[in-house]
Amino acid sequence: MGGIALTIVGAILTSMLKLYFAGEYTGEGIVGSRLWWEVALNLQILSAALMWFCYADRIDENVGAMRRIMQLRMWFGLFVVFLPLWMAILSFYLNWFEVRPPIEIVNAMIYGMVVFWAIATLLPRILMLKIKSEKTPYRAVLANMKPTHWYSLAPTYFLVVIWIIGLWDDSVIRYQYAPIMLYFQAAVPYFETGVARRRSPSKSG
Repeated sequence: MGGIALTIVGAILTSMLKLYFAGEYTGEGIVGSRLWWEVALNLQILSAALMWFCYADRIDENVGAMRRIMQLRMWFGLFVVFLPLWMAILSFYLNWFEVRPPIEIVNAMIYGMVVFWAIATLLPRILMLKIKSEKTPYRAVLANMKPTHWYSLAPTYFLVVIWIIGLWDDSVIRYQYAPIMLYFQAAVPYFETGVARRRSPSKSG
């Protein structure tokens, strides 16, 4: 459920950037229409609900430090699924619906998204590593923290490729696909965990 939530929000952000570069972010553009924002807000509420239910059982099943880590991951997840809403509030406050923000602002927001994504991804893992290393060999814990499959980092590889292409020909493709690739990369572990649980003998039958 968490993976679906992140993928939905990534698609919303990519849609927003496509509209920005199409010149429809201001005035009577679709982003300023009530229908578009109602759909986007409803999808974010759905994503928040999916993220909440994704961690509800994990929080109940754990105690102590692991429980707090799961709570931290849940709050990080809830924050990122409402990122389009935070951007809308910021746009309203800075009058971006009337005057389109410069590309430097877009750059700063994407870089900020990358930094926050890295913190939200790595901080819980570092805390879990610290807890598990007290009970299991350090090398074994590090091995478990590595990507599950060779394609686990496929969205990041794809993002690097399109970013290089965008820089090479000075196109906006790197901006348009950055959000959905970052969010889908964050969603991959959720999908892998779900598949692993379905294949687990203890979960079958």
